[in-house]
Amino acid sequence: MSGTAGQVAQAQARAWLWRAAAPLALPVLAGLTLLLIPLAVLAAPDQPAAASSGCSIGGTGATVAGLELDVVQMGQAQTIVTVAVTQGLDPYAATVALATAYQESRIRMLANDGSSPELTAEQAAVTATSLQYAHDGLGSDHDSVNTFQQRWLAGWGTVAQLMDPVYAVEAFYARLLEVPNWRTIPLTRAAQAVQVSAYGDAYARWGPLARELTAMLWPAAQAAATTPAGAASALCPDLPVAAESWIRPTAGTLTSGYGPRWGTLHAGVDIAGPRGSPVYAAAGGTVLMAACTSTYCDRDGGLGLAGYGNLVELDHGGGVTTRYGHLSTYTVLPGQRIGAGALLGFQGSTGNSTGVHLHFEVRIDGAPVDPVPWLAERGVDLHAPSRG
Repeated sequence: MSGTAGQVAQAQARAWLWRAAAPLALPVLAGLTLLLIPLAVLAAPDQPAAASSGCSIGGTGATVAGLELDVVQMGQAQTIVTVAVTQGLDPYAATVALATAYQESRIRMLANDGSSPELTAEQAAVTATSLQYAHDGLGSDHDSVNTFQQRWLAGWGTVAQLMDPVYAVEAFYARLLEVPNWRTIPLTRAAQAVQVSAYGDAYARWGPLARELTAMLWPAAQAAATTPAGAASALCPDLPVAAESWIRPTAGTLTSGYGPRWGTLHAGVDIAGPRGSPVYAAAGGTVLMAACTSTYCDRDGGLGLAGYGNLVELDHGGGVTTRYGHLSTYTVLPGQRIGAGALLGFQGSTGNSTGVHLHFEVRIDGAPVDPVPWLAERGVDLHAPSRG
């Protein structure tokens, strides 16, 4: 992905995202491409998690300036603020961007089905490719996509680039920096200079929201700049679980089981839940690995990408280990001792993946076993949609 900031700023920004980690290729895992392709997750829910169970790197849902924002909106807002911090911008830049994003999309990554009558058939087809990328909702205004409703026909970038949350924010800030005296002019004028909107005065309405959001999220963004790549602050609480217990690692539906898949072994099970659903340690243990295991983990992966994406592996003793793959980001570090129910990260679609889910494995002395009967013997029903 290309961007407008320097490579260092890009790497720092992407470390905080629900699809973020620095590239740390692990050849031993690269050959597992076909093992991890999720079946049936194409239809997995891509909606925000419920407030009772949905935490993400942006925090839980919150009421800001009298407006209720859900977990997805808070996650996108955190991305906007974090990119500002890592680019060395001041809080006012984030405030302008947040007010703009709320006016344009309610701070959601919107795809576009190309149904606008203003588009030719060819333009509509290109615009509709935005549906192939992770999104929080659907729009149909011209060829506009993403949180800022940026248009590929207006030279903002390709559809693929514009559907990347980091690229979208970087593109906004790049044009904001070109506005004369942007730090001192009113928010509405700064936003309108970037957006050239037909409703240029509308941005001012969201000034209080944007200022409060910036103040709320700025400290976490500053902390992210010093957080190891791929890691995120644990903004969700751990689950209260009794010692020596085993639990279901995440909420969602079991969409693909253990066993042969297209001539290879699918070494675990896939549990598909809402993007950003928290993933918990199935039992207490020590973190063996918390890293990006694919060529990139700063955005959703695909069938052509090898590896688990962001992966956490735990050692539970007695030769038992568990793996948690395709995370958008993780909240633990290697060597860390954790208890059952500890927050490990969040459901994503990094690595060899076609939809948001958790790839979960149980291994005995390094050899994979079917997690369903193995956990059933320990009182855990993976077919149940609950998380505990």
